[in-house]
Amino acid sequence: MEKNLLICCVLWVLMPLASGTLSYAQDIHFSQFYNAPLNLNPALNGIFGGDTRFVANYRHQWRAVPVPYTTFMGTVENKFYYRAGQYDRYFSGGLALSHDRQGALQLTSLVIGLPVGLIQPLGASHYLSVGVTPAFGQRSFNTTRWTFDAQFVDCMFDPSAATREEGTLFSDNLSYFDLSAGLNYRFQARQKRTRVDIGFGIHHINRPKHNFWNGASDVRLADRRAFYGIGLIQVSSGFDVLGNIFYQRQGAYRELVYGLAGRLLVNDKPYEELALQLGVSFRHRYTDALIWTIEAHWKTWTLGFSYDLNLSDFTIATRNRGGPEVSLIYRLYKIKPVFHPCPLD
Repeated sequence: MEKNLLICCVLWVLMPLASGTLSYAQDIHFSQFYNAPLNLNPALNGIFGGDTRFVANYRHQWRAVPVPYTTFMGTVENKFYYRAGQYDRYFSGGLALSHDRQGALQLTSLVIGLPVGLIQPLGASHYLSVGVTPAFGQRSFNTTRWTFDAQFVDCMFDPSAATREEGTLFSDNLSYFDLSAGLNYRFQARQKRTRVDIGFGIHHINRPKHNFWNGASDVRLADRRAFYGIGLIQVSSGFDVLGNIFYQRQGAYRELVYGLAGRLLVNDKPYEELALQLGVSFRHRYTDALIWTIEAHWKTWTLGFSYDLNLSDFTIATRNRGGPEVSLIYRLYKIKPVFHPCPLD
């Protein structure tokens, strides 16, 4: 008990430092990365059945520490067709907004992006897309809750003690321009629900400046490179198997996620489809988490819920509770002169 208490106290002291100096080097991430397409790869802009897609993602983790990390991302994409009656060649544009708050210093990140994608068919079932997302970001943190080592006198914290940091910090916020791009290949079976996406995205191509400190060297946000494969195989008229694998790196940070899921089609009537999905994934960072997921697909709606079970050494503070995550997707179909039903996506 005393050992656990000591570790928690040490974490409480170190978390503000980590939030203020280190965590800005890592991007937001979602366990349901396949349900946050534009955070995964700008080239997934417009890769969906329908004409307009709305996506919302919410994640809350490490509340038990307590230094909660709360993340929200919302996107909207719309397809623009070159010609009426020809719906396999188009470009897609939209809006992406993310808000993230983390740690004891409430390091807050707000990013607004304008994703643009171009989709080109390579054959009857093969599509290649390229995407670019110019974005504008702002980061800040709360200076009323920070602590410094100089305020610990005789192993006791004294909030009135001098921080000895006067003149070091010149700003508690920063603004920047960001640029991301990517490439995606999709195979979409014509008569079945079977489909596969393979691609990669490069985020922070311009490596924007991220420097809160006076006299520091030029600190820049490390580029993030993401590689993935996401697939669905129709096993029968009422059952699908899904698999995914995802690897990304950003500076010294590495992440590998892979998982399987099964989807049962309860109602296959066109435009009234109902399907239930259950899956499990494993995330490798430091033998990090087991992720349970459940999804409901109804008509053009998708609702996903996942929960991370923390397996790393940090379990002594988190008590295995990584945190919940929710995703909501809605796809809108517009009336067209010629319309062919699309399989459940």
